[in-house]
Amino acid sequence: MTTRIERLVQQLDDSTGPSYDARAELIDTGSDAVPALNDGLPSLDGFGQLTAIEAFEEVADRRCGPAWIDRTDLNPER
Repeated sequence: MTTRIERLVQQLDDSTGPSYDARAELIDTGSDAVPALNDGLPSLDGFGQLTAIEAFEEVADRRCGPAWIDRTDLNPER
């Protein structure tokens, strides 16, 4: 079963408008959204990843860092 937060993370890829609402809801959810954002990050396209960055920045939870470090396309030394 997909949770509400997981559905919001999936919507981050939709550049036609739903991503902005999803981002706002994830930010309002705060730190509780971080695990789903981290888990969903690899499946997001470039637009979704940029939107996730905005959510991570607003939530300001230290658990966001490792998800980005683990991204091989963002870490050319891997």
